[in-house]
Amino acid sequence: MADVRRLSPRDLEVLLKRVKDSHGSASLRMEGTARMLGQLQVCGLEQGTAIRLGGAKQRDRVPPAGTPVTLSVLLDEEVVSMDTVLLEPLDEAETGRQRPRVLRAAWPTRPLEFHHRDEVRVAAPELPALDATLSFQDRRYPAQLLNLTETGMGLGLEHLLPSPLHGEVVVETQLPGGLPLRLVAEVRHWEFLEHDPLPVRIGLVLKDLPAGDRESLRRMIQARRILRSESIRDE
Repeated sequence: MADVRRLSPRDLEVLLKRVKDSHGSASLRMEGTARMLGQLQVCGLEQGTAIRLGGAKQRDRVPPAGTPVTLSVLLDEEVVSMDTVLLEPLDEAETGRQRPRVLRAAWPTRPLEFHHRDEVRVAAPELPALDATLSFQDRRYPAQLLNLTETGMGLGLEHLLPSPLHGEVVVETQLPGGLPLRLVAEVRHWEFLEHDPLPVRIGLVLKDLPAGDRESLRRMIQARRILRSESIRDE
């Protein structure tokens, strides 16, 4: 579960300087959406005013100044997420480029969220699956949560459900850090893999997820993507 902290101005400045000096990965996600700019780095600070972010590609669609975003940065064993807004990009202000390579996010003024690495290593292809329970037609089935996104998930089961397509199911699991997760979803597709310990694979689309839970899920997945991006860079 995320650790929410309000830092003093001095502690915030020290933290952001550590992020800049460590050249840790960073990403931006537009508020209320799954759209994200990844593989960024904190490349400079305008103390009390802005955080400079390098690494944006010419092909990236950069939102306009004033867009609310979540900025997540990797620092040692934690991913730190902060709510902020985009400012006028550095390159656009100085050179008139249409696709700026240095972005600017406003100096954060709201509490920060700290996710430990182990809490966001959740349900990705290269990571261990999570134990889960799937409820369907008054029956409960043990399952493994194999992957998780902002809009859906993939499960592995030992036995096929009766008439699973387009049926509504409930999936319950516990995320690392002790956060329980209960999701209502619709079965969109399934397949059978012979000679696999979990031969039944089901693809689900999330339904009726409360706005607060969806935002928490998006923040966790954004943090996870930063860790995955960093591990790929180190290979």
